[in-house]
Amino acid sequence: MARDIRLALVGFGNVGRRFAEQLRGPYGRAVKAAGARVCLTGIATARHGMAIDPRGLDLGRALGLLAKGSPLDLLHCGPRVGDVRSFIARVPADVLVEITTLDARSGQPAIAHVRQALGRGMHVVTANKGPVAFALRPLRALAARKKRLFLHEGTVMDGTPVFNLVERCLPGARIVSFRGTLNSTTNLVLSRMEEGLTASAAVKEAMALGIAEADPRNDLEGWDAAVKGCAIANGLMGAAVRPRQVRRRGIAGLTGLDARRAVRAGSRLRLVVRGVRQGGRVRVSVAPERVPFGDPLSGSGPDAALVLETDLMGEIGVFERGATVDQTAYALLSDVLQVVRE
Repeated sequence: MARDIRLALVGFGNVGRRFAEQLRGPYGRAVKAAGARVCLTGIATARHGMAIDPRGLDLGRALGLLAKGSPLDLLHCGPRVGDVRSFIARVPADVLVEITTLDARSGQPAIAHVRQALGRGMHVVTANKGPVAFALRPLRALAARKKRLFLHEGTVMDGTPVFNLVERCLPGARIVSFRGTLNSTTNLVLSRMEEGLTASAAVKEAMALGIAEADPRNDLEGWDAAVKGCAIANGLMGAAVRPRQVRRRGIAGLTGLDARRAVRAGSRLRLVVRGVRQGGRVRVSVAPERVPFGDPLSGSGPDAALVLETDLMGEIGVFERGATVDQTAYALLSDVLQVVRE
């Protein structure tokens, strides 16, 4: 007999809504095939209210309310919930899915949400890079003490396996360094600048696709890439690097002429994240580079790529073509399925 997996969402933006839409169809079928049924018992948002129903929320109604601009509170059962902290304390859930907006300077309030949920005995799944970049070690330790999972596959390359790849497929291998084009928005902007479009027009396209950060300056100034670099360094190399320790330079100041000159020279301008072991430390940097055609990092449009240098396997890379909100939503499903199989 299938068992119920009760989920609660904190954050209900593009990714959360796509995840909820898919739970009504293929994602729900995937969980059922793994021997469980999804029951969404709560949704908390910053702007659209909060709702808890121990019997399970009607996803169709929740999505419909948001489409009309109506508050989710209309679906709530029980005493009013005043804030997210109260929501996490009260919602009856086995898994908290934390998908609030990234604060690249502090990682909050996502870190507090994850810590509170683990402390309550929930598993936690997140696509928010902040907890991994700022507090991975203490959060992993708390999860271990509570015998719960803290999963974050969607934090770096959407649904493309990065953390699971190393954990499951590279046993005993040590990551020596990495390099990647991990910010899909700047990849798209630089590609469109090659074609003659303005950066502002390309940012609007990225926002329409749902791949840009809520504040696109986090993309253009290299903050998103820096946080992802920290997540990789901390998650795969055992480091404790914070985003403010990253040597960071974004793509502000680059022009379409710069992008087209690079192409004429047989390369592409890309915002490259690098991490390398130096002695007992891991150093992370972010900066625009000319990447030669044929290099794994030279993809066009919103394509993303990551190359890991290992001691036992040499270089190994993963590539994501055409990033959209769907890949990040799938990463949440992938992590939820790990909880189901636990």
